[in-house]
Amino acid sequence: YVFQTADGKTVAINEDMEQVLADLGEAQSYFEAESCAFEGLDKTYTYAGFTITTRPEGEKDYVNSILLTDDSVTTQEGAYIGSSKEDVEALYGTESGDMEAMLTYVKDGVSLNFVLIDGAVASIEYLAE
Repeated sequence: YVFQTADGKTVAINEDMEQVLADLGEAQSYFEAESCAFEGLDKTYTYAGFTITTRPEGEKDYVNSILLTDDSVTTQEGAYIGSSKEDVEALYGTESGDMEAMLTYVKDGVSLNFVLIDGAVASIEYLAE
C-alpha cells in the first residue's frame, strides 16, 4: 500500500525520508525524540492532512508510519476518515482480520489499519510490518 497526497505525490513505507522531503517540501511542523526501538532519533513530520514518522537506520531515516489526520486526504484506493466500514470493505475486501473496532489489511510488508467508531473510519494508518 502506498499513500498518495492530495496533489498526487506518493509516500511509501520504508522509503528514504530524504527523498520524501525532496518531494513534499518542508513540513508544517517537526519533532524528534530519542528512539525507544532503534538506535538514534525517531522523527515526526506533520503536513496538512497527514503525519509521517520515521525510524533511523545508520545515517538515514526511513518512513515507518503515515497517519491520516483528517478527511482532506484519502488512501490511494479512495478510503478517507468518515468512510463507512462497508465502503472500506468494498475497496479492500472483507478478509481483514476484522476486529469490531479495526480493519487491518497487510500487503508487501505494509499494514493498513482503519480504526472504526460507530461503524465509520476515525483513523487511518500505514505502518511498517
